[in-house]
Amino acid sequence: MPSPSRDPNVLALLGLVAVLAILAISGIALYVTYQHPALAQPLTVAASVAAVLLTAVGLTLTRR
Repeated sequence: MPSPSRDPNVLALLGLVAVLAILAISGIALYVTYQHPALAQPLTVAASVAAVLLTAVGLTLTRR
């Protein structure tokens, strides 16, 4: 069975979509913590969410 091709354009597009999703989720987390300051420091929460998602995407893309 032939292995699936890994077109560089598809991988670049997938990476771009992943980055945009991370930014959107981080923005949502920042907005929620800004509206409800008792939850946590807004920038800390947004950075933590982005770091976890970025790590997950990085591990996914490197495990080929």
